[in-house]
Parts: sequence; structure tokens; C-alpha cells
Amino acid sequence: MDQEDGGFHSMGAMSIIGAEDEEFENDIEPNVDDQQSYFQSIELVKDHPAYIMVFLHHVVLQFDPSPLLCFLHVEILRSLPPKEAKKSFTDFYNTFLMKGAVLRVPIPSGVAFELDRTRLDLIQDDTLKKYITEIQSHQIPEICRQLEDFRTKRVLGMTPGELELRELESYRTNDRYILQSKEKQLAERLLGKLDDMQ
Repeated sequence: MDQEDGGFHSMGAMSIIGAEDEEFENDIEPNVDDQQSYFQSIELVKDHPAYIMVFLHHVVLQFDPSPLLCFLHVEILRSLPPKEAKKSFTDFYNTFLMKGAVLRVPIPSGVAFELDRTRLDLIQDDTLKKYITEIQSHQIPEICRQLEDFRTKRVLGMTPGELELRELESYRTNDRYILQSKEKQLAERLLGKLDDMQ
């Protein structure tokens, strides 16, 4: 066919739909705006049970979860009275710090040296607080990398628990207690899913 009579070329152009065409439909849902979300830092996300569960689920699927679990365990240790924190530190040590530990994490060399040469039950409360703070801080760069990966994949709709989070975020109430209760219920459901996965 000849170009001039509008044959082949004009028909081909008619069947191509461009991105600027009004009839073009994008079937991908709108992207999540993570610039305003709790996932900007571990300090923000750790205080929101549903969000930390979604992030933990992502980390378990994609990375070694040891740094995140260690960080969260330190948060629990900090919330305990000194006597209980000292008792719980032995479990923490066996889980995260001991050579051959199941969830061994890297720790500052100075802390490792001190822990190797001191019996755990002889560590003073203030020294123990200092150690766990240093250990927790040492995990933050890896957790930040994991959060960055999570944010990138969340924008693409590739994170677990997204439907649940959208449901929670769309729930509107002025009662903070109801919202917190709803978030805790969601966190428990997500924990159940994580348990089933394991």
C-alpha cells in the first residue's frame, strides 16, 4: 500500500495507544507514598506493632533477620527492671552474641572483647546498659539498608501485608485507643501468618 493514500501507515498508527492517550488505562494501583510513612526509620516503625510486623515479615523473606531481631530484643531488655534485664541478658547473649549463636550478629570489637573476658553475671547494670546500647546501634546500618529495600519494594507493591496496612491506614477515627487496638489486632494476625510461614 502507498503511504499517500492513508493505507498501511495510517492504520498502524490508529491501533497504537500512547501513554498520553485519554483512553489509556493503567491497571497498576497508585503508588504508596512512603515519604510520609513510619518506614522512614527504625525509630518510627518500632513503636507501631502492625508496621513492625509487616517489615519483619519482609526481612524474614528477603534478608537475615538477626540484626532486626537483635535490635527489637534490646528494646525489650531496656524496658525491663535492671535485675530482670540482667537475667534476660544471658538468653540474649546465647541467641545473638555467642560464637555459634543461631542469630549471631556483628558487634563492636570493644564490646566483644569485654564480653569474652567477663562472666555475664558479674557485669554491672550501667555497663550492661552501655553494652546493649552499643550492640543495638551497631545493627542500625543494616536495618536502614533493609528499610530502604522495603520502601522501594513497597512502592512497587511487592511487600507482604500491604492489603492489611491499607485497610488499617484507611480506617478513620479520632479515638487513638481504637486505632491502637485495631493495629494490635492486625499485628497479631500478621504474627500468626509469620508463624505459619515458619
